[in-house]
Amino acid sequence: MTLKVLTPREASIFACVCDTVVAPEPLLPPVRDTDAVAFLDRWLAASPRLNRAGLRALIYAAELAPRALGLGHRLRALREDERAVALERAGAGTRPEVKALLKLMKSIAFLAYYGDDAVMARLGYDADAVVRRGRELRVKEARP
Repeated sequence: MTLKVLTPREASIFACVCDTVVAPEPLLPPVRDTDAVAFLDRWLAASPRLNRAGLRALIYAAELAPRALGLGHRLRALREDERAVALERAGAGTRPEVKALLKLMKSIAFLAYYGDDAVMARLGYDADAVVRRGRELRVKEARP
């Protein structure tokens, strides 16, 4: 995969966060088999520079959060169960700003993962069929 703005390290961190938050296996494909990272890269490439910098900082904060919480390692160095605990602890604090940022990161992970065409199809959603039905309805109702 060719990345436009994400570094390989940032891509790896986001994939780890996404894998931890979504926890898709064994029912759904692993994050590495989806376009979740590519989605984030395209989104950041289209974002204003300040937004891009903020989201990149959030990615690095997620990577370093376990160390700040006393777990001794960065996120990608932890086992899957330890990563989930680290993110849960990060959200359990009393600071509303931290909770909001964690919620933002989780929301982006869900959006990136569940926006993948193969994941949606596996869940029974066919985007092409929805578009086709919409076009047919517009023609039938003589709408532009």
